[in-house]
Amino acid sequence: MSECNPSEQRPACQVCGHRDLDPLLDLGYQPLCNEFVPAHEAVGPQAYYPLRLCYCPHCSLVQLDYVIPTGLTFGQQYTYLTGSSRSLVEYFNQLAPRLAQRFGLSAGDTVIEIGSNDGTFLQAFASLGMNVLGVEGAQQPSAMARAKGIPTLSNFFGPGMSSEIEGRLPQGSRIRLIAAMNVLAHTDNINEFLPEVVELMEPGTVFISQSHWLAALIRQFEFDTVYHEHLRYYTLQSLINLFARHGLTVVDAEINDFYGGSVLAYARKGSAEQSPGLQAVLTQEMEIDIPEALKGMKQVLLKNKARLLNLLVDLKTSGKRVIGIGAPMKASTLLNYYGVTPDLVEYLAEVNELKIGTVSPGVRIPVVHEDEVFRNQPDYAILLSWNMAKNIIPKYRQAGYTGKFILPVPEVEVIE
Repeated sequence: MSECNPSEQRPACQVCGHRDLDPLLDLGYQPLCNEFVPAHEAVGPQAYYPLRLCYCPHCSLVQLDYVIPTGLTFGQQYTYLTGSSRSLVEYFNQLAPRLAQRFGLSAGDTVIEIGSNDGTFLQAFASLGMNVLGVEGAQQPSAMARAKGIPTLSNFFGPGMSSEIEGRLPQGSRIRLIAAMNVLAHTDNINEFLPEVVELMEPGTVFISQSHWLAALIRQFEFDTVYHEHLRYYTLQSLINLFARHGLTVVDAEINDFYGGSVLAYARKGSAEQSPGLQAVLTQEMEIDIPEALKGMKQVLLKNKARLLNLLVDLKTSGKRVIGIGAPMKASTLLNYYGVTPDLVEYLAEVNELKIGTVSPGVRIPVVHEDEVFRNQPDYAILLSWNMAKNIIPKYRQAGYTGKFILPVPEVEVIE
């Protein structure tokens, strides 16, 4: 087990290999956030791993100091499905034609998505008449993609994948766009991953990536977006540094609200002019002292933990019923770090069919279909997908939920 302190076993930066990493935030030992165990197997043991953030002053990368192999974190237990989020489906359905127009894509052009999950994004390109191919190592999502008619290679992207992809494409295919949406933080071999991307790129190919934006994590106190599947936490500057090591230039960037704030980066091979939009994002990042901001989170975390637990205990002892809405990956970090158990929260309401009938990682709160909320009308509901509150609250009100909502992040707040 690696420790983020001076010793002969100090961890190396995942990108540049620098060993003098600065410890930032320790969230204790946590289970894998997607290890949802079937309810009838909940009595068995579960593995816990250290969850600690460190900073590399050499390449400005924030990262975990303990790396779990991709094949384990995204193995058979991986249950995340893009298509289970209506807002994400709408986002990708709008983004695909916007990208097609921006880069002059037309019917017959080829779009590759690395980490394509259940094929939701590629479906939007396929509807525009483009040839699509997904690469997805998680078995359950990739099977769902193929069932929807989206060609998908069931492999984790890495050495040799460029040749395999080219062998699967029709002769004369033009790869115009390669997408990696919320993938660059997940792979345990980023310095082997990006050379394969470059190998696939033609002179006019655009590589588009979306990543959680570290500046938003800090500004909105999104500590629960730290989990083992996210090995690295990018600013635009650290992305630029990473890409440059592999002959890629980030030419444009934009920020959106997804996942609590994401950075969308557009890259090309070789040197190229950078846009004013990219410079504007970099200017925002320069206003934040990232290491000090993350170190300072701990005290606020402890206060928020006390506030939430006191609220839940008071509600429980006064006879109120509390449930959780959503069982996203971030919920595992929050529930386990705060120590929220089934004694305080009866169940988590979900629509993802792979999670219903399981228990949440670590604290083992039962996961049920969200219809249960409207049948039994609990008094309070914690929004564990708090970043989607603007979408979820109106949806639940329209469906007939009459109770109150609890927002746990960035501060504990009760919404009537």
